[in-house]
Amino acid sequence: MIMKKKLIYSLLAVCAMATTMTSCKDFLQVSSPSVVDASFVYKDLSIAEAGLAGLRESWRSCAGSNVYGAGTFYALDVPGSDIERHPEAYSGQLQRHYPEGFYENGQAVSAFSSTYTIDQSDGKGTYTALYSVIMLANNAISAIENRSDFNTILNAKTPSGWGFLYGQAVAARAQCYLDLIRYFGDVPYITHIGQSIVGLTPRDVIFEGELTKLQQVEPLMYRPGETDYNGNKVSKGVFTRTFVQGLIGRICVYAGGYATRRNDIKYIDAAGNALTFDKIGADNNGAFYGRRQDYKKFFTLAKTYLDAAIANPGSVVFRTNDPRTTDALGRTYGNPYQYFFQQLMNNVGSTNFADESIYEVPMTVGTSNERPYSSGRVSDGGTSNQFPCKSYGQARIQPVYYYGWFDNNDMRRDVTVTVTGSTGKGVEKLIPFTPGSKASGGGLCMNKFDENRQPNPYTKSQRSSGINAPFMRISDIMLLDAEVNAVLDPNSTAAYGLLKQVHERAFASAALANVDGFISNAGSLFNAIIKERALEFGGEGDRRNVLIRTGMIADAVKQTRTINTAMATALADNNQLAYTFANGNTISAYIWTTTGDLKTSKGYRLTTQCSDATNPYLFPGWRGQFDSWENLGAAAVSGGKTNLAIKGLFTQWTPTKVKVTTSSGTTTQTGLTFLQMMQMLKTGQATSIVEQDSGLSMTLTAWGSQIASNGTEFYQNFFPNFDGTKAPIYFYPINSNTVNSSNGTITNGYGFPNQ
Repeated sequence: MIMKKKLIYSLLAVCAMATTMTSCKDFLQVSSPSVVDASFVYKDLSIAEAGLAGLRESWRSCAGSNVYGAGTFYALDVPGSDIERHPEAYSGQLQRHYPEGFYENGQAVSAFSSTYTIDQSDGKGTYTALYSVIMLANNAISAIENRSDFNTILNAKTPSGWGFLYGQAVAARAQCYLDLIRYFGDVPYITHIGQSIVGLTPRDVIFEGELTKLQQVEPLMYRPGETDYNGNKVSKGVFTRTFVQGLIGRICVYAGGYATRRNDIKYIDAAGNALTFDKIGADNNGAFYGRRQDYKKFFTLAKTYLDAAIANPGSVVFRTNDPRTTDALGRTYGNPYQYFFQQLMNNVGSTNFADESIYEVPMTVGTSNERPYSSGRVSDGGTSNQFPCKSYGQARIQPVYYYGWFDNNDMRRDVTVTVTGSTGKGVEKLIPFTPGSKASGGGLCMNKFDENRQPNPYTKSQRSSGINAPFMRISDIMLLDAEVNAVLDPNSTAAYGLLKQVHERAFASAALANVDGFISNAGSLFNAIIKERALEFGGEGDRRNVLIRTGMIADAVKQTRTINTAMATALADNNQLAYTFANGNTISAYIWTTTGDLKTSKGYRLTTQCSDATNPYLFPGWRGQFDSWENLGAAAVSGGKTNLAIKGLFTQWTPTKVKVTTSSGTTTQTGLTFLQMMQMLKTGQATSIVEQDSGLSMTLTAWGSQIASNGTEFYQNFFPNFDGTKAPIYFYPINSNTVNSSNGTITNGYGFPNQ
């Protein structure tokens, strides 16, 4: 039987490959003969399990390479919001900067299309990969629906072997259509093998069709941790009942949310009724930006299923306490938010999953993986046998978010954002704000994934960490439920309660969290919930889509651009050389740093939750280096100086005595103000300034001055020309093979050409 499953799996893989080539070359001719007879595969339950394994692998590959790793996720979702940014200069990455920044308010669609063609790889690969998964899902769905006992399976409304497999196939297809609509707008809707293609389908028909299907299969599926039909515990590495409940909620907020739509498509619902919209701004490139006027029906539906997911999520646990206390070396923890990401990094190569995960995209050590390469802490290491290997760092962070958004007591800040990366030789380094990649440029980066933090880092090659991708977790569902409740009732006690749970667990006490003050500062309960999502999922590619579907994108971009402009201006002003945010945090043109040997004094290099904010090696927290790189082949660092000490990151520190080096020599000076010291460095009066108060001999180091030198990257090249007065153009074009093979039934909108 094992050999038979492997054979079926191999054949299905060939089938998926054939479908992929067909979709590129002949526009998804789904009536073409299949390599494997689906009715045979889905005749016997044990063989059908192998069929579903093939479908899951196709989805896993698509997710990792296209929609939750590389591809369109990498190019659009991760860097393209008011809190996240791209590390490289605008002019050097136009093929990504154009779509990331809404094609310069739609004006650069023609430049993008003529320079990079409509087959720009990030979009074309994603389109093809998603339809390949859909083809396999449709094979499974049709075959199971054609079984003689299908109505019995469906009408039982209880979990079963066939029901669970059927539900997984439906969930995979629905997720793929959600991603297609997010990245391409209206697309062909193919729901069964042998179906004729009749052109683009209005997205509302797709949304409603997939929601109906998901509601059918939801009661047929097992929750994570439940015992399945084989007597095994259901894994968080497969689609489950809890995932389907969450997916219904996710699709509903898109179906009922704002989106850019084509004027040349007649928008109807699944019953054929014409739809009306509430619009924001003027039309742009033949498209409008609006929301269905009957949007609340989707939020009502979402509430039902999100409530159910929270009430009984199976083995999913929302942790309000960190089970770790203090380790043998004296490192402290006490941060349940941090614990979630540490679990993801601990569980590499095992069947274990993080407590809060509803579904993780399973990854394998030694195979392609974007965490932490593009979504995590950066490293200047090479492509192989480094400590750690190269991490590019596509998921960079806006300074306004790091400095201005977080309450200083919010324990998510250090987990989410870091100012330091790795040299690749076991040493910590400050990441400069100059445009670039790895740890040598690009500025603040996402900190949630770091190979330094894995128990057994993989050093053989880059992009091979094995860290699972947290595709859906319980805090996401809680905040989504809070959002839909607040839409239905602006004063919802249920929404308040859910927000309170997520917000308070990020603080050491409810008093420090001050949820009522948080809501008041946000302006409304709804606004607070949306802001909480930004704090909970920073750097993870969530924010861009939230702003688009809530209609908040224009105001958010304007606010960040305004602050970025003021910040860059102040940091360039020789009489200021600093900018203070509304919450009191100050970013200065220069900060104090030095490298030292933390392992000798503490017994470790990798830090955890900061236990002493006065120790410049421990604050900010959750950084450092893997404790034992030497045991994995790294050369010993001279003097053991592997950790970076930092002072003056959020508040200026002025030592009483400094050593100032000029072209004439070195002198000890007292009584200098911090501004005077920064001015001396900026104007070239001094080549270095070293403090003499702390005993660490920390050097005044360029920091915000690099923002001043590259200010246009933070405001002029930040969503250039987009002001919210026109519909945002944020889609990719459909590839030319599909368009050209459709005999005119498929066309590109939003200003994109058709060849």
